[in-house]
Amino acid sequence: MDFSPILFDTAIILTRNEENARRDRRTLSTFRPRRVEHFTSGGKALEYLAANHVDIVLLDSQLDDMDGIQFLRLIRRDLRLKDVPVVMITAQSQRDKVLDAIAVGCAGYILRPYSEETFAKHVLRGCQVERVTEIERQQIEDAREMVAMGNFDDAIEAFEEIISEQNMAQKYYDMGCRCLVRQKYGQAIIAFKKAIKINDLFAEAYKGLADAYKGKGEIDEFKRYLQKAAEIHAQFNHMEETKELFIEILKYDAATPNPFNSLGVKLRKSGDLAGALHAYNQALSLTPDDENIHFNMSKAYYFLGDTERAKVSVDKALAVNPGFDEGRRLYRKLFGREYPRDATTPALERTGVVASMRDD
Repeated sequence: MDFSPILFDTAIILTRNEENARRDRRTLSTFRPRRVEHFTSGGKALEYLAANHVDIVLLDSQLDDMDGIQFLRLIRRDLRLKDVPVVMITAQSQRDKVLDAIAVGCAGYILRPYSEETFAKHVLRGCQVERVTEIERQQIEDAREMVAMGNFDDAIEAFEEIISEQNMAQKYYDMGCRCLVRQKYGQAIIAFKKAIKINDLFAEAYKGLADAYKGKGEIDEFKRYLQKAAEIHAQFNHMEETKELFIEILKYDAATPNPFNSLGVKLRKSGDLAGALHAYNQALSLTPDDENIHFNMSKAYYFLGDTERAKVSVDKALAVNPGFDEGRRLYRKLFGREYPRDATTPALERTGVVASMRDD
């Protein structure tokens, strides 16, 4: 087999098992690496990574001084190393172990014993996902050169072109969550990685816009886009925290009929009402006729102060289940009257409220 499109200069194999290390080294030779380093200690490997460029890390579940998940967590906390693809190669096939690795950002998960085809597929995919924004990164470098040369307007146009698709990070994040629910773990890893890469790209583009406006002497715009860059970083942190929370639900509340609904409840209770509503909308894509989800959405809208949307949602809940007692109590609070037992048409449609909100 020839995998010449991706060749490694330097690779690291991390395992305390010498036989596993020999097998990984033999299989890795397909990619013709110039240098392969083997470490049994996570601490020693981190020291090497901090001082050397490494193209890929192959990580076993057990090391001399820590386990694989602990190593992954440490490497992802180091901003200098966050783009190094780390592919786990392990005999641990338990669902919870796979979810733990995805939660902390692995680029692939290979089960021992593996075939050469399986190894190549996961390693290639792990490396390629780190390169998904190569074209846009070159655009950013070109725009930065424009700023350095004083071509501020051209730089602004280039940066704005990059950020025109800002919602893509959220789309890939949502895709990752849906893949987790379907136990499509390889696809989930790719989707989450793409979300992270795109989010980082937007933060860089906003910082570039800030620098361009600073060069033009437009200080208010400079401050505005600098704040945008900070918000993008905060959004990434929030997405990572929410991903880990969602994975905790999948691990420890496996019987829940709709994990997105459970996520929404947890986010609402933590005060993240916007995040809760986003989760409830994801939940409806799985079970659109669940009165509990519509009811939970109604409460979230109510706490946000959006009474009209709260009315719409509780009305939908009771249209599904007119005998839903909690829904009827919330309906009474919102509408100031009882929900009719024999209602066949949603109350908001009868009062014209739904029609007025359809284009919102």
